[in-house]
Amino acid sequence: MSVNAKRRVTEKGNNIFSKPKMKRIFINQTGDSNKFWITEQIDEKYIVKWGKIGTDGRSNEKEFATKEECSKEIEKLVKEKINKGYSETTDLINIPIKQISAYRPMNEEVFWEIISSFNWSKLGNDDAVLKPALKKLISMTVDDIKQFAEILANKLYELDGLIYASNIGSDSYKGENDHFSADYFLYIRCCVVANGKKFFNHVLTNPTSMPKEMDFEPLLYLADEAYNKKLKTEGEFIETKLSFETFSNVEKWNSNCN
Repeated sequence: MSVNAKRRVTEKGNNIFSKPKMKRIFINQTGDSNKFWITEQIDEKYIVKWGKIGTDGRSNEKEFATKEECSKEIEKLVKEKINKGYSETTDLINIPIKQISAYRPMNEEVFWEIISSFNWSKLGNDDAVLKPALKKLISMTVDDIKQFAEILANKLYELDGLIYASNIGSDSYKGENDHFSADYFLYIRCCVVANGKKFFNHVLTNPTSMPKEMDFEPLLYLADEAYNKKLKTEGEFIETKLSFETFSNVEKWNSNCN
C-alpha cells in the first residue's frame, strides 16, 4: 500500500478517513545550542513542540480558518527557524551527540567573544541584549568571571583620559571650571567596549571617533550579575586591580598628554 494511501475505518456505521498530517523536524546544534523544534499540521491546526534535545520539551497549538492559512503560517515559522540556525532532519533518534566544547579559560580572546555575543536586535531591552553573554559567563568558573571583570576594567582604564573625554560631543570635557559628568563619560567608554574589539582598537588610536550621545552603562554590571547568579548571592561586587572610574588614569589626564 502506498504511504500516501488513506486508511479506511468505520465509526458508528459511517466510513471516515484519518486526517492528513504534515510533520517536520528541525534541530539546532550550532554554538551553544542543542535544541529541537517540531511542527505538525492537522487540517486547519498546527502543533509545535520545542525544547532541548533529549527532553520532552514543551508544546503549543494554534487553529486557523483554513488549511491554507495554517500552511502559510507554518512556512513563516520554518523560515524564522532556519534563519536562526536550525536545519531539517528526519527524526530525533539518530541525531549525533553534541560534542562539549573544550574548556577555555578567560583571556582577551574569550573576553571579546563574549562581548560579540550581545544581542543588539533587542536594543532597548538591556537584559535581552546582555542575556547571551550572561549565560556564557555563568557557565564559566568564578575565577573566569573575575578575570572578565579585570579585563573590562583594563579596557575602560585605557580609554580614561583627557583626549577621549574631549571628544564626546556636547558633553565633552572643556576644563575644570565647566560642568563635566564623570559618570556619563564612564558610560560612554562602556559603549566603546560593548561595540567590540575592532571598534575599541580604532577609538583607542583615534580619540575623535569616541561616540557622541551614546552610552551603555549596563556593561558595568554584567560580571557582577554573573558572579552573583553563579554563587547564588545578592549584592556582591567584584573588586578589580585597576579602577575604571573617571580620572583614575592620571597619566592620560595630564593636560600635556596628546
